[in-house]
Amino acid sequence: MWFEESSWSNLRLTDLVEEWRDLWPHKIEFIVSAMAYLFAMTNFLNLPKLILENGGLAFAAAYAAVVGVLCMPTMVMEMSIGQVTGRAPVLAFYHLFPVFKGIGVSQILFTLVVLACMTKFLSTLCLFLYYYFWTLQAGRSGLPWLNCKAFPEFVSQPCREAGSITNITQIHNRLNTIQAESSMMQFLTTLERPSESIADFKDFQYSVLIAQGAIWIAVFFAICCGVRFVGKPVAFVLMLAFSALLTFFIRSATLGGVTEILEIYWQSTNWEKLADYQVWRLAIEQAILGTGIGYGAFITMSSYMKRSNNLVCDAFFLSIWHLIISFVQTVSVICIVGFLSMKLGIHPSELLETGEDQMWYMLAYVSYLPPFWSAVILSISICTLFSVLVILSLSVLSTVEDSFGINWSKCCRRFILALFVCAFCYGLTVYFATQAGRHAYELATRSIKYCTIYFILTAELFATAWFYCAHKLGNDLHAMMKNRCCSCFGHFFLYFTYLLPVLPAGVAFLNALDYKFASFSAPIHEWKYSEYVGIAIAMVPLLPIPFYFFMTILYACCCKGKDHQKTCKRIRGVFSHSLQNHNQHRNEKVQPIPRYTSNAPGYLLLPQAPLAEPEIYPLGVLLKSNGFRPPVFFSFFLYFLFIIPSYIFSVWYCFVEERKDSILPLNSGDYNNNISLNSISAIVTHKDVQVY
Repeated sequence: MWFEESSWSNLRLTDLVEEWRDLWPHKIEFIVSAMAYLFAMTNFLNLPKLILENGGLAFAAAYAAVVGVLCMPTMVMEMSIGQVTGRAPVLAFYHLFPVFKGIGVSQILFTLVVLACMTKFLSTLCLFLYYYFWTLQAGRSGLPWLNCKAFPEFVSQPCREAGSITNITQIHNRLNTIQAESSMMQFLTTLERPSESIADFKDFQYSVLIAQGAIWIAVFFAICCGVRFVGKPVAFVLMLAFSALLTFFIRSATLGGVTEILEIYWQSTNWEKLADYQVWRLAIEQAILGTGIGYGAFITMSSYMKRSNNLVCDAFFLSIWHLIISFVQTVSVICIVGFLSMKLGIHPSELLETGEDQMWYMLAYVSYLPPFWSAVILSISICTLFSVLVILSLSVLSTVEDSFGINWSKCCRRFILALFVCAFCYGLTVYFATQAGRHAYELATRSIKYCTIYFILTAELFATAWFYCAHKLGNDLHAMMKNRCCSCFGHFFLYFTYLLPVLPAGVAFLNALDYKFASFSAPIHEWKYSEYVGIAIAMVPLLPIPFYFFMTILYACCCKGKDHQKTCKRIRGVFSHSLQNHNQHRNEKVQPIPRYTSNAPGYLLLPQAPLAEPEIYPLGVLLKSNGFRPPVFFSFFLYFLFIIPSYIFSVWYCFVEERKDSILPLNSGDYNNNISLNSISAIVTHKDVQVY
């Protein structure tokens, strides 16, 4: 079928049996999918406050530098791994080094945890959008998360509107958005009905359960046909998100207060902050989360590209795109904060938060605008998160397909695997739909943010750069790519990976020092095992890395295998890659036709029957071997021009010879000899016509 089409140009380069591999229908679908993946929601929520509190433009410069020095070389590395191996993360690292197969397994396990957490947050935003349309359909004024009096069914205690100002004598005035009595928090409480303990899950919240199910049904339809189809819904969703963001950007920039807020950010610029390691720590952490490196998504997406794809230009373009879209997102938020700061007389630092709290703040910002802008912000967030959800799910599906074999990449079997992946991920989110779901979500998200992704990225960089060798991967780039200039630049970027492992490792170490279980909410502390569960959530995705490392070495030491090799040779084998030498890839299309072959057209070679002369192929075979495909009318023209006249001539010749035989003298010997010669001549002539 159309979504099962593959190409010989992306055959796996291992010493195993070469197999087919699906390809992106067009390169633009790969680029658009990667752009959607880099449409970072985390920058939308975090960068405005981080820039204001950590040196202004100095932090922005540090972030851009980290994207160029850490993220872009890592993207080149991951995309190179995907194109060289033609496989998802697990088998990709197995083909680089069997002992590091656990890195790919860790990436997939961590991706599953992230998918579950993203589903919970996305389902909440979908419910917000649902109640927005419900309000329009009911003809009621205001919105249930912004107005108290108009929606008493969502109020359970004394209520204050989310956009109102809270007067706190000890601190500066700020919005009442995330206070317990605000309309925003009471609306969320009505949706989730949280229990008093994380262990007390009580009843299901069916609205949340249905929203999560609808999300995974949509993801299933996006990935069930594989990479041949997934780029189309992702491109559509990206177009919606980008259009909504541009609309929000233009409106924010025309509200007023832009000059004042930009002056505040300019005055907050302190270049001496660049000497503070905490600033670089925050920049590295935000850049890793914003670009999504370390999850294996770039490995999966690039594994569906042709080996000759110019991945260096792709990585450079995607890095520039990420910086541009981050700039637009950040300036949009800064402009609307400037408008509120001028209108309410509150300092911008009191109007900004990070993470999910910033999402609720942004929904409170538009309480001073028409309700339509709430729908715009929700559309941006939902489309952005959904596209990332689809791409990460594709990475999981590709890994499962690789483990089951090439036959499971076909039609109905792929549908079964996609259904299994989506059902399994939906099952991971079921507990989030209970009354303890809010607390479980907090425990999971805050536990994995400390060290997990940074340790995985450290292991990935270290294994690729130091064991497989970044220089060797650069040579693979030269062999794959036709553009010498770009391959040289890519080789240069890969040299950075020798030093890069220290950056995510340092962030993980500093985050581990800052870990405080006391900062979690009271319902989490109600269950004495909560801290151990949080540690397990953070550490379980990391266990496959040392487990596969030691088990592979142990297996090589204890098991001789079919070849009965020596122990030293087996151990050396687990530390060597299984990629073939593909330096002749450039010349794979230029292959001369063999002079002697057993499948030459028109001949059947017998055993031990040498040829006295080289094979002379007809013109059609030579043209076809060089890729020439004559049109149909040209073939019919040759048929009528040569074949039919030759056949008519041979029939006429036989008829004339028979007429001559009929008038020969009736001499028995001459008659028999002439008949025999003429018959043989006719047979040979007819046979030659058939062969021709």
